[in-house]
Amino acid sequence: MHSTRRWLSGPRYVAGAMSGTSLDGVDAAIVRLTKQDHRISIELLGTGSIEFPQQFRSALLRATEEPITVDELTDLGCALMHYYNHAIEEAITTSAVTPEAIGIHGQTLWHAPQPHERFGIMCRTTFQLAVPAIVATRFGVPVLSDFRSADVALGGEGAPLVPILDWELLRHTSKWIVALNIGGIANVTVIPPNATLDNIYAFDTGPGNVWIDAAMHRYWGKRYDDGGRTAAAGSVIQSLAEQLKQIEFLTAPPPKTTGRELFSQRALDRILLPLEGAMVPAEDIIATLTWLTAWSIAENIRRYARDDTTIVVSGGGAYNATVLALLERQLPNARLIRLLDYCGVPENAKEAVLMAYLAYRTLGGLPSSIPSVTGAMRPAVLGSITPVP
Repeated sequence: MHSTRRWLSGPRYVAGAMSGTSLDGVDAAIVRLTKQDHRISIELLGTGSIEFPQQFRSALLRATEEPITVDELTDLGCALMHYYNHAIEEAITTSAVTPEAIGIHGQTLWHAPQPHERFGIMCRTTFQLAVPAIVATRFGVPVLSDFRSADVALGGEGAPLVPILDWELLRHTSKWIVALNIGGIANVTVIPPNATLDNIYAFDTGPGNVWIDAAMHRYWGKRYDDGGRTAAAGSVIQSLAEQLKQIEFLTAPPPKTTGRELFSQRALDRILLPLEGAMVPAEDIIATLTWLTAWSIAENIRRYARDDTTIVVSGGGAYNATVLALLERQLPNARLIRLLDYCGVPENAKEAVLMAYLAYRTLGGLPSSIPSVTGAMRPAVLGSITPVP
């Protein structure tokens, strides 16, 4: 029988792996975690990553936006674990440490936490594709997965998951901190000075890289706008910018979460089709979608935080210089700083570290959901444990 007290009694080495809404690949990390009074120290020991081949990425994208057969779905899960295993193997190699447990997120294919009727029953649902037994078999340690379902069952959004890690890493005695993650979807965690878990709040702001990446692939066959150079070469289309600002989610009050259900390839296609008939330069479209990412982040910070806050940026969008320049223009009183410079965790490793951190907390019997963030009835110990077969 697993002893939570024993688990928390000394340093533990845990791997984490994550694939996000950008559908670009898997990031993995090996972390040493140690409980110290009211904090858990987090030391990153090694990282790994693997990019999805285009054919597999296309299959994942189709699964998020179109019906697929059960055999396709199960084979997709098996293949996804192949990439998870490779990323974790690379992290183990770079750290020279064998983990005692592994936390994996899987790929979100569906997220509908708001009540909706199906079969005459009110349902709240979320689905992250994963086959944890494959990972447990490969590495011979327990695997933690399905981190969102418990919060959804308690009436919460099941997201975002990252605020508890933001609080652990970034809280400050006198500064207001906004942890900004720009992945496929952008999200923020607002951390007041001397914050407890009860007085932080967090939510998705809207699209991060998801539409920028989709448009880059549409016009140039590229996976993303490297450094934001394409956006910098274009000009914002004001009529399109005004149209995009009307998307209701962007200015809705929190708690709120979103994903490809709203910011899908299909939705973007409907927006872009009239522009293509008008022969609008593709660079201008990228510039406008990049502006939307920055504006929606800044607008939510203006509404729900302070404009003179310290903004700690992570995620793939942290490498987009045009997004960061637009944010600085939108929030002139704020101070932008990269996650690596603030706490030593690389921008693209944060979500993998999160998975390791959540796995550690779950094995220690510690709750990880925050009702003030998700709207759930109470905090919950998150995730399911898959033992070694």
